[in-house]
Amino acid sequence: MHVEFGNSFKKFYKTGNFWCDLYPTTKLILCFTVAMSTIVMNNWIYGFSVCLFYFIFAFFTGHGKQFTKTFLILFVIIGLFLVVIRQVGMRTGNVTPMFEIFGWIWYRESFITSLDVSSYMLGFAGGILLFFDTTPMRDLMYAFEHMGVSHVTSFIMLSSMQNIIDLRKTSVAILESQKSRGIETDGNILVRSKAFFPTISPLILGAFSSTEEKSIAMDARAFSVKRKHTFLRELKPMSQIEKILCLLFSLALISLTVWKIAAALIK
Repeated sequence: MHVEFGNSFKKFYKTGNFWCDLYPTTKLILCFTVAMSTIVMNNWIYGFSVCLFYFIFAFFTGHGKQFTKTFLILFVIIGLFLVVIRQVGMRTGNVTPMFEIFGWIWYRESFITSLDVSSYMLGFAGGILLFFDTTPMRDLMYAFEHMGVSHVTSFIMLSSMQNIIDLRKTSVAILESQKSRGIETDGNILVRSKAFFPTISPLILGAFSSTEEKSIAMDARAFSVKRKHTFLRELKPMSQIEKILCLLFSLALISLTVWKIAAALIK
């Protein structure tokens, strides 16, 4: 049993899912090109079709619940906000009334424009969100280090992202402890602010103490040694198929951009 556990670290790390087992930079290029295509197209039908694809693909990768929760928040903040702002702020070009709400006339031109803008913003944000939901930061830093990025730089990036998660968990734990002591933490903004501000000082002190613990652990693991570092978890290198796939997606994005520019110049 112990031998089998030790031998498991000699193999490339795999999750069993086709997408999640791709090399991190492969996923980054594919997600980025698809996300950028929504900006280039600037068409709400294409943009929302890509967003629908994100939803389906996220469930295929096993991250559908997490992706849906975050993406719906973005949809409310970006999508609905832009639709309302366009209806209020766009004064010229409105000639086709759609419907009226309490005397407020909604025009088709403003509505289509807001859909175009919100679709490519959601399309771009969704592609980046899908990448980070399906790619652990440690794997991305692993790929960056193999591309020549300093291990110090990769550690700072990884540590910064992890600190945000840790601070959020710590703040929730502090608020729960205050609630158990009878301190009101739920209610209006004033009540919440009174409960929140006392958590800042222990949160900052905890961050300082965790930084010291990390520095001691780094020294114990020879972090500052000037030589090539090893990795506990090895990822399978980018295959030829992945390289071809990245090249095709990149060429498709470039071709799409050139076509849109040429079409705009002809007009």
